[in-house]
Amino acid sequence: MMPSVRPFDPRSVPAPSLKASLPEGTPLDVEVGCGVGLHSIRYAKSNPHRYLIAIEHTRARYSKFERRLLNHPDVKNLQPLQANAISFITHYLKPEKVDRYFFLYPNPYPKDSQRNKRWYAMPFMGHCLETLKIGGSLTLATNERYYAAEALDYFRHQWGLELIEEQILDDSSTPRTHFEKKYLASGQPCFNLVFLKKTRTALR
Repeated sequence: MMPSVRPFDPRSVPAPSLKASLPEGTPLDVEVGCGVGLHSIRYAKSNPHRYLIAIEHTRARYSKFERRLLNHPDVKNLQPLQANAISFITHYLKPEKVDRYFFLYPNPYPKDSQRNKRWYAMPFMGHCLETLKIGGSLTLATNERYYAAEALDYFRHQWGLELIEEQILDDSSTPRTHFEKKYLASGQPCFNLVFLKKTRTALR
């Protein structure tokens, strides 16, 4: 049985010690845990009329992302941030501001005792989805079958989203991240789920 998720209290989340500017009049997308920025840069270049905020918490990966981005001076629609994603989203993003979210290969926290650290099972996810526009999407990718199955259950029944795409990627797919490249090269299946937010009242 899927455990219930307790309510989220934004007052318990400290504000981030950074400054970020948000675009006006441009579709806004957010990548959580972007690593060294392989997907972020490719996505921004392929979608020049959209704006992507790419968030990475760890200093080492973010530094590699910054160095990689120096090789792409033409990319103007990408804002990399070294930040705690929960803190940034809670304090910077208003309701129905985001068009697309990407959670590509997050830490799966495989132990049963760690379930409440999985993104879809966190109280914060309710608040995160409040910042997603009606008609907006959330993409989740993982190489763990249990994680994909559990995410599907939570996003459908806890958060009221609609599954609109379900793929199992193989080595014929172009890798989006370094994790995906490694998993596909080793023959592991990679699960890609895309969800749609249909209504404001879907969150509960």
